[in-house]
Amino acid sequence: MAAVASVAVWRPRPGRLQDFIAVVVRAKKIHERLRGRVRVWNSQFGGEPASVGYVIETADWKAFGEFAAKLEADSEWLALVAEWTNMRDPIADLVRNQVSVELPVG
Repeated sequence: MAAVASVAVWRPRPGRLQDFIAVVVRAKKIHERLRGRVRVWNSQFGGEPASVGYVIETADWKAFGEFAAKLEADSEWLALVAEWTNMRDPIADLVRNQVSVELPVG
């Protein structure tokens, strides 16, 4: 069984990191309630400096599909997405979004 991770890399706008983290806390609660394992990373150097990686991990492709289906129908998540997309002054910019699968080596 290979884990599947949805990875979004965000760059908070200057002076808006705490505002962004407040949204991350809300999103994390939703994603964990729907059985995603969430980890949040802050890039220190290399790659995309001063960015935040938001990772949602599921056990495998089946769990990923089930998670995605629940997420698409979740009213709390849909409300957060609507709030985010209607911001007049965005607090962060999406740098990259990807889905990765674990390579079972060793």
